[in-house]
Amino acid sequence: MFFQVPSGQPEVQPEIIFSLGNLPITNAMLMGIFMTLIFGIFVIYINKSFKLVPSKFQIAVEMLVTGFVGLIQQITGNRKMAEQLLPLIGALFLFLGFGNLFGLIPGLTAITYEGVSLFRTPTNDFNMTFSIALAMVILTQVASIRAWGVFGHLGKFFKFKDLYLGFKKGLGPGFLAIIDFLIGLLDIVSEVAKVVSLSLRLFGNMYAGDVLAAILLGAFAFIIPSPWLAMNLLVGVLQAMVFGSLTAAYYTLAVEKPEEATA
Repeated sequence: MFFQVPSGQPEVQPEIIFSLGNLPITNAMLMGIFMTLIFGIFVIYINKSFKLVPSKFQIAVEMLVTGFVGLIQQITGNRKMAEQLLPLIGALFLFLGFGNLFGLIPGLTAITYEGVSLFRTPTNDFNMTFSIALAMVILTQVASIRAWGVFGHLGKFFKFKDLYLGFKKGLGPGFLAIIDFLIGLLDIVSEVAKVVSLSLRLFGNMYAGDVLAAILLGAFAFIIPSPWLAMNLLVGVLQAMVFGSLTAAYYTLAVEKPEEATA
């Protein structure tokens, strides 16, 4: 016989705790706000505790920052760009990484209000992951416009100039330019697909983890918890790294000029 405990499977949609006018406040939003406040307090503490003669804690933080810069530099291939992206990628990693792990804190999700859990893993809400993914893709578009200009950015997708120059050279290059023009139009679809893939990958992994946890803990309550929680810790950190790394890669591809790519 299995050692079982009652365990309900999480709903796909987060539960609404209360509303501010027409804005519903869900338990996933509350968890996100709670995490943001904790990070804000932590950042203020770190900023005030830094000294000329570093403590062990300060050394650990500086090593972590240096490691992040090195990781981003491996993706972008540019030290200056890595330093520019550090605040964004670092914030993404902290929010998503800890967001994936906060729900594993014993007793936190057991806090209820009128029978509804007050806190839910923020990345277990597709609205949250979709919003973050959409913001990151919009950011890459804005960065591309700043680097290439409006017409240069639009020229990546609507290659009318290349089409004209292709037929000017001859019929063969003209047909090749048509293919290149159609590929440019398909790139518009790929930009939309980035939002879907980023958001669904993160949401799907975290939601599936919660569902499997509910099933396995209901069947093997005294056997599974420790290894399953350890695996969830690993998956949570890896998913945050994947999201941040892909954001850095998309940003690099958006702003990189041909001469920079070959340098």
